[in-house]
Amino acid sequence: MRYEVKVGKPLANGFRFYSQYDSSNTAHLAGIGVRAGGIHAPPGLVGLPHLAEHVVARESLKYGREKIELMTLALGGPDGDINIRIDKISTFYGFASLLKKKEMLSYFDLMADLIKDKIVNQRGVATEKAAVKNEYFLRGQDIMPELLDVLVHETAYDRNPARSRVDCGLEDLAKITPYHVRKFIKKHYVASNMFAVIMGPSFEEVKELVRRYFNDLPKCQPPILNYDHSDDYPSLTSIKSKGVIRDVGQYYLAIAFPTENSNSSDREAIEMLADILSYRLYMRLREENIAFDQGTYRAPVETPHSHIHGLIYAWFATVSKEYSRFGEGVILEEASKLRSELVSQDEFDAARIYLDDSYLDAFRNSPAILAEMVIEAICNGDAELVGLHSFRNRLHKVTRRKLRDVANKYFTKNYVRVTIGPN
Repeated sequence: MRYEVKVGKPLANGFRFYSQYDSSNTAHLAGIGVRAGGIHAPPGLVGLPHLAEHVVARESLKYGREKIELMTLALGGPDGDINIRIDKISTFYGFASLLKKKEMLSYFDLMADLIKDKIVNQRGVATEKAAVKNEYFLRGQDIMPELLDVLVHETAYDRNPARSRVDCGLEDLAKITPYHVRKFIKKHYVASNMFAVIMGPSFEEVKELVRRYFNDLPKCQPPILNYDHSDDYPSLTSIKSKGVIRDVGQYYLAIAFPTENSNSSDREAIEMLADILSYRLYMRLREENIAFDQGTYRAPVETPHSHIHGLIYAWFATVSKEYSRFGEGVILEEASKLRSELVSQDEFDAARIYLDDSYLDAFRNSPAILAEMVIEAICNGDAELVGLHSFRNRLHKVTRRKLRDVANKYFTKNYVRVTIGPN
């Protein structure tokens, strides 16, 4: 089956692996994932998983700091083809697709060493705490769409770990010590909580590679998230608002609605609704405007979700405070239309074609995107990739009536409203 990622039988210690063969021998991608992200931060230590990712990636017994940075430079530097990152549910130590198998094996050796050695020392923690603090401002505070997303999550949820920042809480970061980092790694960086994604070599080659590197890891029970799921899908009883004043050139607005989590049978319909709503908002907020001091550039609709949360939110930015208020009304009006009317056949077809083609393209042409799809599936509980492989089947069962039903379920009179602006 062409549109399939092979799922390997877990090693005796619980370590899993996934592969896709590239017959052209031109795409080689690999990495090691940990089912631990921002939601796994202990109370009072927001940012600990992020700091752990930084510290683990610094050095191993075989690869010192200078050697690692030179290897990183060969991939274009820290913002090049290296793919060491963390999100709410996962941490990944990998790299983008390489042309040569020999290069892939070299970088995989590095990532495996980092994961296995897990070196934590006072100097490394101090250096990376400073780096995380600066990353917090550079990406988490000074980039408005990123800050908007953080505020939407914080406002939508009361008890859900998804409300916490991934980068850090500054006060929490300041008090993290090497002891905290070691304790977190010892709990989460265990064989039964980790996996490899390797694309390019044959399945048998991948199986042997994984066995050689990870078969000797001890067997441990995977950690359990300390959360009762009571706030996965909050029922809002009023409009929840948060406003932040910033000296920026535009007024940012987000309108968000909680949804069921990533395992919901509504997932494909939610994605289609997001695309259709984004199209309508683009047409109304950008295309219909002719006033120089109003309008917007884009009107995206985001659908962040995990096994413990789900949201659909529309946002845009404008130079006009008045237009921001107007845009809020447009968002609510279009959400109401999706509740009361069937979407047009043209809108329905366009949204479904986009989602279908994006899925197929990941398998055909985009190993890096496919790898992220695999990581997301695994870390949301789909270890056998049953949900990932059945996506198209579910997508083609969605109807226009289903979209209206799902819109009625989620686009309620109560919602989350977040603003960022100069006053």
